[in-house]
Amino acid sequence: MTTADAKRLRGADERMAAGLVGRALRHPSFPAFVGMVAIWLAIVALSSGRGWWDTFTAAVIVGTILLIAGLGQMFVITGGNGGIDLSVSYVMTLCAFFSCDVMGGSDAQLWPGILAGLAIGVAAGLINACLIELVRMPPLVATLAVGFTLQTITLIYSGSVVGVSSPALRTFTTAQWGPVPVIGIFGVAVAVLAYVVLKRTSYGRRIEAVGQNAIAAGLAGARPSLIRASTYVVSAGLAGLAGVLAAAYAGGAARNLGDNYQLASIAVVVLGGSLIAGGRGLVSGVWAGAILLTLLSTLGNVTRLAAGWQFVIQGVLIVLVLALTRAPGARR
Repeated sequence: MTTADAKRLRGADERMAAGLVGRALRHPSFPAFVGMVAIWLAIVALSSGRGWWDTFTAAVIVGTILLIAGLGQMFVITGGNGGIDLSVSYVMTLCAFFSCDVMGGSDAQLWPGILAGLAIGVAAGLINACLIELVRMPPLVATLAVGFTLQTITLIYSGSVVGVSSPALRTFTTAQWGPVPVIGIFGVAVAVLAYVVLKRTSYGRRIEAVGQNAIAAGLAGARPSLIRASTYVVSAGLAGLAGVLAAAYAGGAARNLGDNYQLASIAVVVLGGSLIAGGRGLVSGVWAGAILLTLLSTLGNVTRLAAGWQFVIQGVLIVLVLALTRAPGARR
């Protein structure tokens, strides 16, 4: 190989690297990753560098539960038609109580308990889908109505429930494989599966197509109503799984278990770069948004910021992101 050939190869490699860096910087989820790292570094600085890795692993454990709920919300939002699932927090709480009741603190009942929680979630998703696509109720109204109904059922049901989660599941939510949380690995696996479904299957491509233009997608052979309905089932099913894991991590179900996930499950989708109007879902952005919000809550605790102000900051972040994405020249 001549010197000129070697220079051409180096030049090609440099251009390829520059192109990859440029695409990464322009990716809609890039700000979420930057924010995640910035907040982590702020926490490390405030704690004088103590427990820097433990802080991140704790955020990954809690953030994984938010990630799973957020991925379900992402499917609904990506389907368009103003879709937002406001029943997520209520589904999580009811599924948590139901699964703990079935498990009863026994490892022998681990899988029946998990399946029971998932079944309740899927059932709630089917009700949402029927109200929205058959009865033609607005998504916000339908999912909130279902959520309030589930909340009432939870209040009645929880009075007689004394069950706790399986010890094995509790261990799963807190165990580490070396320095890495096991539940964090599980969360990445769920995210990869969601990515494959959304980006590498005809079903996922139809969700994005319906979110971009339902009429055009219908003319191309998709069934917009059925596609959108299925996203609510996916969302509620994942919310049910998140509720089961949250109960296991907390040691048991509580009536306020899902409260913090109502706004947060929407926030992680928006902060991660997915289009709130539908048509584009970014799984990597949901992951970064989930860790970002969890670290933000940790930063609030470190600085002793009141919980109310933490919610205000989350709301302001959502407004800012939406304003930027709607600004002239903002990338779609």
